[in-house]
Amino acid sequence: MNDEPTSKKDSRSLDARFASRPHVYARLQSIVDGMDKAIAEGHTADEAEAMAIEQIQRLGQELLTDWAEEKQKQSVEQAKARHPQASQHIKKK
Repeated sequence: MNDEPTSKKDSRSLDARFASRPHVYARLQSIVDGMDKAIAEGHTADEAEAMAIEQIQRLGQELLTDWAEEKQKQSVEQAKARHPQASQHIKKK
């Protein structure tokens, strides 16, 4: 895993970057709403932290799923371009 910050900067706002991923944006808003609710309900910092960590982990899993699906789609498209006569064997959902 590469923990180094990338040198390539994306100057678009977060709103613009999340425009293509509305479900991710909605999840982030849900996490913030959960934190606001925890504060309003008087939860301890430890409880709020545990809730946030759990939600961020779920978000990370969702992002990786999105990434994997996109990579698989790209791979299929590249294979079709290289070998248009090949038959397609994909897993049924």
